[in-house]
Amino acid sequence: MRAAGISIITTALLATTGCSTLVGEKDHLCTEMARFANATQLGTERSVELRTDWSNFSKSCAHDGYEPGKVFCQWLMSNTSTEFAHINIGRALACLDPSANYASTGRASPSYLTGKVESYYAKHADENVRIEIEYAAGIEGECPTLKITAERWELDE
Repeated sequence: MRAAGISIITTALLATTGCSTLVGEKDHLCTEMARFANATQLGTERSVELRTDWSNFSKSCAHDGYEPGKVFCQWLMSNTSTEFAHINIGRALACLDPSANYASTGRASPSYLTGKVESYYAKHADENVRIEIEYAAGIEGECPTLKITAERWELDE
């Protein structure tokens, strides 16, 4: 009986707080990020940068005229939070490493957050693609930013 009670409590906790290892698995951001990264030409590096401004309830996304970046920016504009930049950052980072929790615990959010993380094994990305995420949120006088950079190189034969 006691084991059954613990099992029910554990299941209830996971259902209400979520499991960070599942975030990158089901989040469409990972698919869209990989689509952008996989479109990067050999020997090049491309970036998009999402900037949110909760005080004006606005956001923008820079893509340098690069068509796959423009498409990704359109998706980011429609599918990210304007108010909670740390959630956008956490979602993006989960695509690089679903088991990591850089941005929050779900019940707490950071006052400020800065960093740069890269992965050669991002979810859905080709094996010769590196994805880097650089972010800043909560810095006094600055709007939160989320910069996603992709680089593709030629595979060794």
